[in-house]
Amino acid sequence: MAAIFTAMAAKALRTAAVQTDQVGYYTVETYSADDSVGYLIAATRTRLFRALDVELRKHGFSAAQWPILRAIADGETPIAADLCRKLNYDTGSMARMLNRLEEKGVLRREASKDDGRTVRLRITPTGRRIYPKLRDATIRVLNRLVAGFSAAEVERAHELLSRMHSNLDYVNDADL
Repeated sequence: MAAIFTAMAAKALRTAAVQTDQVGYYTVETYSADDSVGYLIAATRTRLFRALDVELRKHGFSAAQWPILRAIADGETPIAADLCRKLNYDTGSMARMLNRLEEKGVLRREASKDDGRTVRLRITPTGRRIYPKLRDATIRVLNRLVAGFSAAEVERAHELLSRMHSNLDYVNDADL
C-alpha cells in the first residue's frame, strides 16, 4: 500500500502542471483501467468496507451502517434528507438503513417541531453505549490500512486524496 501512495505522490509531482483545461495525465495510449488511480481507490474502498464489515459484524453492525450512526452520534447531520445528500444515498436506501438502525435501538426518528415534513435523527442511550466500540473497531481497521506508513506518508496520502476529492466537486453542482 505504501508503494501505491508513493507512486501516486511521484506521479502527482511530475504532473502538477497539468490543468483541467489541458490534456490530462491519462490518454488513450496511457490509460489502463486496472492501473488507474480511480481503480486503485475503488478497489481499496471495497477492501476497506470488507475489513470494516468483519470488525463491525462482531457488534451486530455493518460498514454501510457505520457512517450513518457516526454522523448522527457526532451531531453532523441530524436531518435524514441532509444525511442522504452527505452519504450519497437515495431516500429509499436511507429509509431502509434507518429502519434497521432503529430496530437495533441505536437511533430514533422525530418529526421536526418547526416542519413536520422534516425528520430529525437522534442517537439513543443504546447507540451511545455501542458507538465507542464501533469507533474503536473502525480505528483498528484504519490503522491496518496505513500499517507500514510513516506519519508523513499518511499525511501526504491524505493531502493527495483530498485534492482528488476536491477535483470532483463539480459533480455536487451537476444536475443528475
